[in-house]
Amino acid sequence: MPLSPSAEEQRRWLALARASIASDWHPQPLPQLELGDQVADLFVSLHIDGELRGCIGATNNDRPLAQSIAYLARQCAFADPRFPPLTEAELARCHISISVLGPKRPLPATDRTTLEAALCPGEGLLLRQDGRQAIFLPQVWEGVSSPREFVDALMRKGGWQHWSPRMQARSFDCLVVQEGLEP
Repeated sequence: MPLSPSAEEQRRWLALARASIASDWHPQPLPQLELGDQVADLFVSLHIDGELRGCIGATNNDRPLAQSIAYLARQCAFADPRFPPLTEAELARCHISISVLGPKRPLPATDRTTLEAALCPGEGLLLRQDGRQAIFLPQVWEGVSSPREFVDALMRKGGWQHWSPRMQARSFDCLVVQEGLEP
């Protein structure tokens, strides 16, 4: 992974995400992070009572990491089209996670069987075809039982009904920073 934040730095990342969301109701200066201009692809996810409540990310990110955390946290809370905007009462119950994507590695995807055989449970997967893409973070493996189920769900998410020889696949690892767990 390109980053190895200390436990204190991870707490600051999460505090920035939470403060960024809360600033919608109570404007305030956001915590400052000393990350320089470091850029990374990342996702911010919100969960309430173990259920997904929002997840937004950037896979071709050009913003500095601190700016991305703040921006994506707000997008996750208020602009995920799968959910209504987060309420202030819900924020108090939310668990925030930040997933920083490592380098994306090409996988053989000449056909679906080849891709499924090349998958490593615990790695994320990005599928791309004809300008459309869909991505699953490594954490999605916790809710599926096989590579086939993982690919099925990702293809549904991407709106693909059938495998195409034009499909491109990339795997990746993540550094996951989340509330409630010590690093």
